[in-house]
Amino acid sequence: MCKYCKRGEYNLCPHIEFYATPPIDGSFAEYALIQDDFAHTVPEDMSFDAAALLEPLSVGIAAVRKARIGVGDSVLIAGAGPIGAIVAQVARAYGAAAVVVTDPVEQRRNAAVQLGATEACAPGDAALDGRSFTAFFDATGVTAAVVDGIKRVEAGGSAIIIGMGDDDMLLPVAYITSHEVNVTGIFRYNNTWPTAIELVASGKVDLDTLATDHYGLADAEIPLRDKPAPTTFKSMVHPQR
Repeated sequence: MCKYCKRGEYNLCPHIEFYATPPIDGSFAEYALIQDDFAHTVPEDMSFDAAALLEPLSVGIAAVRKARIGVGDSVLIAGAGPIGAIVAQVARAYGAAAVVVTDPVEQRRNAAVQLGATEACAPGDAALDGRSFTAFFDATGVTAAVVDGIKRVEAGGSAIIIGMGDDDMLLPVAYITSHEVNVTGIFRYNNTWPTAIELVASGKVDLDTLATDHYGLADAEIPLRDKPAPTTFKSMVHPQR
């Protein structure tokens, strides 16, 4: 009924109900209910892992759409965790020619390249000196990474802040203003699921590789409690186990 829903931005609806967002419980259960217009059929040959990970893929799609990535564009991504790796794949699928990912963990950098990034390096690496990009995506929430990334956006480009970190950041306003950098955030997503399904079904995005750890429903607390290993991307809980 609200103005956001009426213009298709239902993710901004002040009355939205979202799994695992209080007071709405999560879906660690054998069965869960969803409104039928938000239920989408996935291909029979798509794994349950990939189907579940269509949700974070939707975040990546929303971010890349915000940046209006097209053929030949260049992209810088801070963070090679699940979201960073997904954004890298989506950017390539949308036509980006260069996708550079930064992360302090070597295993994650290597994984990002295997999943489609054209290059991966540690934060502050000399390989980034003097380079600018069509768009920057932050998947860390770290202020230093956000500031550095914004300063590497070419004039008229975009900086998309996805990571959840500090509530307040001191940003390079003079650079943003003089280069007309479009800075925005991502709050979930809207109208992404058909695109997400097609990207996976066509092989343009690989989600199964991100499903690195698996647990039964009785062990769901383990990945929530324990610090993940550097090689862990997504911990999957299987209610049918």
